[in-house]
Amino acid sequence: MEECKVCGRRNPLADANFCYYCGASLKGDAVPAAVQPVEREPEPVTAEDPTRVQKPFTVKHWLGLFLCLLVPLYGWIAFLVIALISAFGANATEERRSFAKAFLIFLVIATVVTALGMLYIQNNPELLAEYNRMLGSMAK
Repeated sequence: MEECKVCGRRNPLADANFCYYCGASLKGDAVPAAVQPVEREPEPVTAEDPTRVQKPFTVKHWLGLFLCLLVPLYGWIAFLVIALISAFGANATEERRSFAKAFLIFLVIATVVTALGMLYIQNNPELLAEYNRMLGSMAK
């Protein structure tokens, strides 16, 4: 990792030709006359990739995401895929990741409760007859 002669920062990319932060050439020895080097302490090198930018999820993004749910079947599939990417993807903010994990947990709980309710109704003949009677009266 080379240190930039213009901004003084360490470049995170080992074989780069230009500085990631200011765009100055790392291969040339001379600093352009128009650009004066900035005197500052070099920033410590961290293990995180500086090219990964976490953008916040705005109200417009959330509304668009929830409008996906109005599309029959495909909307739920799209919402589920986005939730999985947000929960386990590397480029999501902590708030978005937490919300996606909570949604996925809620979805699993709702699916299990619905399946158990359907099994309970199916295994009780009186409840199944009542359920069929109610469906028949709604169809009329």
